[in-house]
Amino acid sequence: MHIDVRRWGARVALLGALVIGRTVRAEPVAAAAQAKAPDAATKADARQRFDQGVHLFERGENAAALAEFKRAYDLIPNLLVLYNIGLVYAAMDRPVDAVDALDKVLDGTTGAGVAASPTGLTASQAAKARQVRADQAARIAEVMVVTDKPAVLEVDGVEAGRTPLERPLRLASGAHVLSALAPGCLPARRELTLAGRTNQTLTLALLPTESSNAHLTLTVPVPGAEVLVNGQRVGTTPLPASVAVAPGAATIEVRRAGYRVATRTIQVDEGSNGSLRFDLEEDPTTAAALKGRLIVTPSEPGAVVSVDGLLRPEALQGLDLPGGPHELRVERAGYLPFERQVEVGAGTSTSLVAALVATAETRAASDEGAHVRHVWGASSIAAGLAIAGGSAIYAIATRNDLSSAQATLNAQLAQEKDANPTVTCSKANPDYAALNCPAIESYDQNAVDSAKLKRDLAYGGIGLGVVVAGVGTYLFATGRRDLNADTSGTHVGFWSGGQSGGLIFSGGF
Repeated sequence: MHIDVRRWGARVALLGALVIGRTVRAEPVAAAAQAKAPDAATKADARQRFDQGVHLFERGENAAALAEFKRAYDLIPNLLVLYNIGLVYAAMDRPVDAVDALDKVLDGTTGAGVAASPTGLTASQAAKARQVRADQAARIAEVMVVTDKPAVLEVDGVEAGRTPLERPLRLASGAHVLSALAPGCLPARRELTLAGRTNQTLTLALLPTESSNAHLTLTVPVPGAEVLVNGQRVGTTPLPASVAVAPGAATIEVRRAGYRVATRTIQVDEGSNGSLRFDLEEDPTTAAALKGRLIVTPSEPGAVVSVDGLLRPEALQGLDLPGGPHELRVERAGYLPFERQVEVGAGTSTSLVAALVATAETRAASDEGAHVRHVWGASSIAAGLAIAGGSAIYAIATRNDLSSAQATLNAQLAQEKDANPTVTCSKANPDYAALNCPAIESYDQNAVDSAKLKRDLAYGGIGLGVVVAGVGTYLFATGRRDLNADTSGTHVGFWSGGQSGGLIFSGGF
């Protein structure tokens, strides 16, 4: 089945698990052939890094997850981890890095990267690697940049090379801002819209300047806003780096559909550094058709919801927002913050479950509480069974006492009711009192009462034992760890927004 990784965004399948602590007979890659077998500490660290990477990936923190996967691979080079790194790159919309990683997976096992299935991967995983590699390669464009002076090239604020280039830049299809920077020259910027599998040449002329540019850091909590400096577009928020501004008066404008335009004019000194923050206000005149509804459901009660840097508790019931991306943050004491960029479609409703993950301290407290409940639960079960069992044995041992005592009392009472004066304890017998018959009746009644007390104590002991055992069972059953702190194993989740959705699969090693 064909899977478009871009459609699923940050939700791709992390397939395969790195096996540690067990010998696997496989053809190793050349670099690992001479490597010394990792010790137990290294294996444990690699396993923990991998599990943490899966955990972060499920929360949508792809960059942090990638760092953990790469560290696990550095500790123990393994094709399955590298395979997962390639899939994470694909989920992060970084086709160039995804292709490079998957090429290493394929070439590192077959030598030529064709025909045979890669060692360490199943046939379906090998097919998946080739498929994702092909899909990502189709999204790469090549741009040869030529400048009249040696310059540093930046793509979307990140250094990508230096001219003269030995080979074209490989870039993901889509919109980019390419800049050329050289000492003593004004920055040259171009906006590019690239299609996959295309090649083009871009020539930039760098104009000299007698002054140093200033660098301005712009903070805009609302993502997807267009930023213009002196009428020239420099990118969309969040900006990846500071903006170089020529000395003098500078007008910064931030705009996005559904929000009021924010404009500020400042005086920039030569070589200075500064920062500005723009808090965009929603435009109340925005048509309802251009808005969408966001509904956030935290996994834990009492969580606080913020949207675009502002507290928005109404998001729990449904919050109307301008269509487009928004920064969501959900917080609760004792849990790691849940942060995600959510795309709210105009005219649609987007629902999201914020799965909060307990902090290490909260998990430790939960583990301690669970241990105490387990101990008390097991002890109560044992005590309850002992009480109930002992009471049952006592009830069996004394079961005949009451019937025997009652029969004796009934016989005594029958004699007293007998009208024949010759019956020993008949009340018609003139020697009734002298024969101590009232004392005999009292004794027999006391024997009946004592037998009833024994019976009631036995039944009460059985009931008490059942109650104690029941309480112990409840304590033991509810003493299990219910916090979502386990990052191993396989996890499955679902999210939906507008007309899109995603399914999460992940593996641990």
